[in-house]
Amino acid sequence: MGRDVEEENTRAAILKIISNEQAMMILEHSMYTPRSAYEISSACSIPLTQVYRWVRRLHRLGFVKISGDTNNAGKKYFMYKSKIRSVKVTLNAVPGPQIEIL
Repeated sequence: MGRDVEEENTRAAILKIISNEQAMMILEHSMYTPRSAYEISSACSIPLTQVYRWVRRLHRLGFVKISGDTNNAGKKYFMYKSKIRSVKVTLNAVPGPQIEIL
């Protein structure tokens, strides 16, 4: 099974992310294969600065794995891969929405 999100601030942040089209496109595009920010930007038609901003937020919540390496010219590059396959939200009056991440 997945993990339940208990902390209210984290639940609110996750709800904001899953309601944002750009964030969801980034997660979907990087779900099975690590992608560079440029690849994500090109494929999803999202400005590169927005990709970096969303990747940073997604990484902070544990939604994206960042890996890096150095190319033959000695330049560092980073690849981003979604760590989640699905998010399940159940709306309840009390104690509030329940979120399960798979």
